[in-house]
Amino acid sequence: MSSEERLDMRTSINASKSDLRKAISASLRSLSQDSVQAQSLVVQSSLFALPEYQEAKSLSIFLSMPSGEILTEPIVKNAFDGDKTVFIPYIYKNQLDSGPRSVMDMVQLHSMQDFQQLAPDKWGIPSLTEKSLSGRRRCLDHDDGIRETGLDLIVMPGVAFDKNLQRIGHGKGYYDFFLKRISEHARSKTRALPFLIALALQQQLLPDGQGIPTNESDWPVDALISGDGSVLRRHAAG
Repeated sequence: MSSEERLDMRTSINASKSDLRKAISASLRSLSQDSVQAQSLVVQSSLFALPEYQEAKSLSIFLSMPSGEILTEPIVKNAFDGDKTVFIPYIYKNQLDSGPRSVMDMVQLHSMQDFQQLAPDKWGIPSLTEKSLSGRRRCLDHDDGIRETGLDLIVMPGVAFDKNLQRIGHGKGYYDFFLKRISEHARSKTRALPFLIALALQQQLLPDGQGIPTNESDWPVDALISGDGSVLRRHAAG
């Protein structure tokens, strides 16, 4: 395939992803908060029963928007109650020579009290500030010599998912680029990759026969928990 053909294919895939995001987002806007809360309870229960979650000592958890996705504050609380080390996403300007303009690292959250002190960003997501980073362990980038030893589990969001465990996010590439970097870091330390679990409202899961358009930079997850409590695993996805 020529470089021009690859560019055309990437452009087509990106356009298909954009259309899918718009369709799913429109569906989510009409979803009641009662439904989001009910599905979140079911998903949380399924997650807490997974051996990968129960055995994880160190994990990252996305912090949810107020609506339109599975609510994760109870997951953060359960992880702390289970004496797990909790990390959350932090977005910052990319200082690398390649990659997206902004990138993501996972930064340690100390406690539920620490969580309660987070201020919401423009999307209503509880977020760390640059001033609050000092003394916190980070998975990849670090200015103070503090580096985390590795994650066992990553709990991931998304806009849409299919039954082959592919996902698309909001189009910024934060998770795909983070996973690329953490996989390189894991290989350099001969360490296993974290187990990837995505959480989805039923309205975010595409029906049988419909797939997420993907390219070489997209990462499938290892397991997907849907709003009805069902768990799809990569080896069973067909």
